[in-house]
Amino acid sequence: MDTEEPVQASFGPNIATKVDGPSNVGGIAETDIANERYALGGMLGRGGMGEVLEAVDHQIGREVAVKRMRAEAPSEKQIARFLREARIQGRLEHPAIVPVHELGRDANGKPYFAMKKLQGRTLAELIKAGPSVAAERASSSMIGRGVPLQRMLRAIADVCLAVELAHQRGFVHRDLKPDNIVLGEYGETYVLDWGVAKVTGEDDSAFASVDATELVTAAGAAVGTPGYMAPEQAKALPDVDGRADVYSLGCIMFEVLVGERLHPVGPAGMKTAVAGIESRPSKRVKDRDIPPELDEIVVEATATDRTKRIQTARELGERIQQFLDGDRDHALRCELARHHLSTATAAFATQDRSTAMREAGRALALDPQLHAAGELITQMMIEPPPELPAEVVKAFEHESADVIRATLLANVVSAGFFALWVPLVLLFATPDQRIYAALMALLAVASISFQYLLAKGGRAFLIVPLLSVHILLVVVSSRMFTPLLMGPALAAVTAMGFMTGPQYRKRQATLVVVLCTLAVLGPLFAERVGWLSETIVAHDGGAWIRAPMLAGSEAGMWLMGFFTLSVVFSAVVLARGMKIAERGARQRMHLQAWQLRQLVSSS
Repeated sequence: MDTEEPVQASFGPNIATKVDGPSNVGGIAETDIANERYALGGMLGRGGMGEVLEAVDHQIGREVAVKRMRAEAPSEKQIARFLREARIQGRLEHPAIVPVHELGRDANGKPYFAMKKLQGRTLAELIKAGPSVAAERASSSMIGRGVPLQRMLRAIADVCLAVELAHQRGFVHRDLKPDNIVLGEYGETYVLDWGVAKVTGEDDSAFASVDATELVTAAGAAVGTPGYMAPEQAKALPDVDGRADVYSLGCIMFEVLVGERLHPVGPAGMKTAVAGIESRPSKRVKDRDIPPELDEIVVEATATDRTKRIQTARELGERIQQFLDGDRDHALRCELARHHLSTATAAFATQDRSTAMREAGRALALDPQLHAAGELITQMMIEPPPELPAEVVKAFEHESADVIRATLLANVVSAGFFALWVPLVLLFATPDQRIYAALMALLAVASISFQYLLAKGGRAFLIVPLLSVHILLVVVSSRMFTPLLMGPALAAVTAMGFMTGPQYRKRQATLVVVLCTLAVLGPLFAERVGWLSETIVAHDGGAWIRAPMLAGSEAGMWLMGFFTLSVVFSAVVLARGMKIAERGARQRMHLQAWQLRQLVSSS
């Protein structure tokens, strides 16, 4: 099996070599270079049989790459294989195939050949860099900074045409893989390593190697790299043809789209190739939007049965190029869109909003004219689910900080205005000092609690103490001005403040209503049963008020009027704050719905 991997090396010292004995192999003249034509430099790559060095061609004045044999005493079969590679590569004149400049032998009689020196990176390196480099930086055209997906697809299309030329000339590459495809710095693409190419009508056994480190080409043995070999290669069938290269190109395309290999490494990759494997890229990475045309191309290129596979490399390249040119398979996209919509509708019926939204979005992306998908998305945006997802609850609690602060501020303003009434009581009335002292203490505690709650953004652990303080305020006020005179209004404002605040919950709402009601009716009940002195007495078809804060003073009547104004003002402030928050929420909701409708109608 082939285990060759390119190895980069820094430029080393120049080495001059000489060769003698011209000969001719495959139409390429082996030249006697007696005057140190090439100055060899650093290592560019190394494989099982050969190594590639950078060099300077002094005769032409250009940089080249020289490939030579690694073995000190290569066998005749090894030499024949080496020369065979040079002959095949030299006969294939195509922009995507590295041209061979010269074939020669060194002073030890070992063959070498000089070819164009490439500048660029292999497709394997770009895939390994990940989608963040290879696919997302679409604005970058430099290989060193990563290339967009379209560039890699265009490179595969170029390789397809080069391989098609080879097929027409009677050669099958048999070892196409990302390591053997180089993307140049100026838009060029090259196919490397024709060392195990099959020649139509040639007996591979003539090149069987006794070196276990090399890729075996003996009859009955599999030839290629596991994970990229077609099923017929893995089975070592003798009639391997160009469709095997199509399969390898499909594997490469899968790796470009997904970021990982279609088959496992090693013998396991040969087994999955023969047995068959799910090769639809979108099945492997469900969180990535892979165009359906590319999905289908990969599936058809990697069919286990070669009669059902894309039949020529040209056809494969043309289909990739059609996609790059913007030619979309409208019927395929519409069919897939309907499938996604069906899945979304079923998910919505079971309240699986996440799947429903994702599938409906994919349907709309595939077919913008599919209005049912847009309507489903709009419906999900407007109609809340019976139970909010945990992520939504968390996000809501995080983003409601501003609303909480605004509501708390309204409560502070309301409480501050109500507190203005307290000094007026001392100024115009003769209150019970104990009740007045209790009122002042409760108002101070309430003010401090509100300020602290505002600073902390509405921490829930302060809600119960704050509610307790307000209930006691209602109780004291009911006692000061009789339970049925001022208590109900203050209890109503207190309940409104807590209902519009951040502490609102269904159970807390019931508790607030019960406590506020008891704060008014409790003192009244205590007066009726004699636990407290009466502040209101029924008499001769009317009622006598004996409120401690009034103490028979005319000024007390004006205090009651100011108290009424405080209650009304507090209610207005709280209601306005609630209305502003509710109006903002509705505006955002309708804006989202309008934007979705524009998205659907514009398509």
